[in-house]
Amino acid sequence: MVSTTAEAVYSLFDTFLTLGTIVFFVVLGYMLYHLIKHVRAKEVKGRDVELGELPTSEGFPYRLLISIALSATIVTTLIFSTFSTLAYLETPPADALEIRVTAFQWGWEFTYPNGKTVLGEARVPIDRPIKFYVTSRDVFHKFGVLSLGIGIDAIPGKINTYWTVIRVPGTYEVRCFELCGTGHGVMTGRIVAVTEQEFKAWYEGGG
Repeated sequence: MVSTTAEAVYSLFDTFLTLGTIVFFVVLGYMLYHLIKHVRAKEVKGRDVELGELPTSEGFPYRLLISIALSATIVTTLIFSTFSTLAYLETPPADALEIRVTAFQWGWEFTYPNGKTVLGEARVPIDRPIKFYVTSRDVFHKFGVLSLGIGIDAIPGKINTYWTVIRVPGTYEVRCFELCGTGHGVMTGRIVAVTEQEFKAWYEGGG
C-alpha cells in the first residue's frame, strides 16, 4: 500500500468482506441442507405437512445458542475492528508534520508550520507522519485523495484532522468529494511525495 491510511481502510474492508462472505455461505449451506432434507418429506409425526408449516424440535436448543454466539462474535468483531481503526486514524504520532489545508471555491491552500503557503500543491516527505488540519473558507468541501485513502470534510468554522504516512514517492491527485458548486469538477490539487532530503531542501529554501 502507498500509505498507512490506505492500509488501515483496506484492512477494515477486508475484515467486513471476509466475515460477510462467511455468513453468506453458512446461511446458504444451512438453507440448502434443510431444503434437501425436508423437500421430499410428506409427513411429520404421522400427518401431512401443510404449506408454510414450520417443523418442531425437541430437546435443548443447541442450534439456537450456536447461532446467537456466532452472531454476537461477528458483530463484536466488526465493532472492535471499526473503532480500533478509527482510533488509529485519529491518533497521529507526536513528530507528525502539520499542514493546514484550507478549501475554497475552487481550490486548495496548504500552509506549513514555518508560514510557507502554497496553492494547489502540498509537498510532503515520504516515510514521515503527515497531519492535515482541514477547514473551508466558504462552503462545505471534502479533501479527498483516493489513492491514499484520505477523505476529510472541510467545513467553514471547523477544523477536522487526519494523518497518514506516504510510503511511495509520487504525485497524488487531490479532489473535492463534496458537490460544492459550479466549479466542483475543476477543484483539483495534488500531493507531491518526495524524499526527506528533497523536502527539507524545498521547505527551508525558497522553492
